[in-house]
Amino acid sequence: MKPQTIEISAIGARGDGLGEIGGARVIVPFALPGEHVSITREGERATLVEILAPSADRIAPECTHFGTCGGCVVQHWRAEKVAEWKRGRIRQALSRARLEAEILPTVDAHGAGRRRVTLHVRYPKVAGGPIEAGFMQARSHALVDLDSCPLLVPALAKAPDIARGIGHVLRGMAKPLDAQVTACDQGLDIDIRGAGAIAEGLRQKLIAFAKSHDLARLTLHGERLIEERAPQLSYDGLVAFLPAGSFLQATETAETLLADYAKNALNGSKNVADLFCGLGPFALRLARRMKVTAIDSDKQAIAALQRSIRANPGGRPMVAEARDLFRRPLFAPELKPFDAVLLDPPRQGAEAQMREIAKSKLARVVSISCDAESFARDARILVDAGFRLGPVTPFDQFRHAAHVEMAAVLER
Repeated sequence: MKPQTIEISAIGARGDGLGEIGGARVIVPFALPGEHVSITREGERATLVEILAPSADRIAPECTHFGTCGGCVVQHWRAEKVAEWKRGRIRQALSRARLEAEILPTVDAHGAGRRRVTLHVRYPKVAGGPIEAGFMQARSHALVDLDSCPLLVPALAKAPDIARGIGHVLRGMAKPLDAQVTACDQGLDIDIRGAGAIAEGLRQKLIAFAKSHDLARLTLHGERLIEERAPQLSYDGLVAFLPAGSFLQATETAETLLADYAKNALNGSKNVADLFCGLGPFALRLARRMKVTAIDSDKQAIAALQRSIRANPGGRPMVAEARDLFRRPLFAPELKPFDAVLLDPPRQGAEAQMREIAKSKLARVVSISCDAESFARDARILVDAGFRLGPVTPFDQFRHAAHVEMAAVLER
C-alpha cells in the first residue's frame, strides 16, 4: 500500500487527527492539528507511518504503552491544548442543541489518579505461556499486558500483578476474566467477573489468595468471598460504605471538586433532591446544610447510602430511596416540596426527569454530566420551559482520554 501525505486540520471527538484527501475525510490516530504526516489508508481510517512536520504542541507521552493501549488517545498533546479541545467539544454539543453559554476554563480534576481500574485477564493460547492482565489494544481484541499505568493512584500499582495472580488461581477454568480493583481507605477491594459459578475448592483458594495479599475484600460477581475490612470512602470526614462494583467518580479529586461545586450552586436551598445519587458523595455533604432526598436505581448503592446515613449522625434530615428514574422519574407534583434539584445521571442523561422538571414550578437545577451530547439535550428541554443556562464548567478527571465531565446551573 503506497503511503500518502496529509495535513491534519483538527482533532475529532474520539481524539483522532482529521484531514482530507480528495475531498474525503481521513481519520489519523495519534496525529495533531497542523502536522503533515505520511499515512496508509483503508477507507476512511488511516495508519500513521511518519510525522513529516510535527506540531509545536506535540509532547513525549508519559507511558511506554501509548499508541498500543486503547486507554489513552492524547498523551502526545500539550495539556493546555487538550483542555481547549474539551471545552470545544462541549461548545459544539451546545451549538447542535441551539444553546449558547459561557464555557469556563477546564478544571484539572485528575489529582493523584484514578482510584478504580478494570483489568482484563486472559490465558495463553500456547501451553506454558504467561497469563496476561491489562487493557485492550485500540480497536482490537488483543490485550496489552500491563506492568504499570501512570494514570492510576499509587495504591493500584500492584493491581496488574494481583489480577494475574487471580487468573492463576482460576487457570483451570480457562475463561476470560475481568478484575475490578478499587483503592479504598481500608486497602484494595476486588470484584472478579466472568468466572461464573465455581467449585468450593476454588473459593477457598481465592480466599487464601486474598488473605496472602491483604485484600480488604474479594467478591465474585458481587458475592462476598471474604471481607477482612469493610471497604469505605471518606467524604470530607464523613464515612461512606462501598458495595462491590458500585459507580464511583474516576478520581477522588473530581468527586471533591464536583461536590464543592454542588454545595456552592445550591447555597441557600433548604430542601433538595439529589437524583442519580449513587453512594451519596454529594448528598452526604449537602445534608450538613439542608434537607436531602437521595434517589438512585442501584439498590445496592442505596442500601450502602442508608448505612452511611446511620454512620454519620447529625446534620439535616436525609432520606435515601431506590427508584428507576428512567422509567419512573419524579413527577411534577412530587417535585413541589423541593426548592432545587441536583442531577448526575449516567452517560445517557436524564431526559424523562428533565421533562417532568420542565412541567413543574421548580426554579433551580444543578446539572452534572459526563456526556456533552446528553447534557445539551437535557439542558435544551429546560431552556424551552423557561430556564436560563448559566456558565458551564468542564472538569477533566479523564486525563489523556476523550471524556470530559461538566456542570452548570439552570434557573428560571
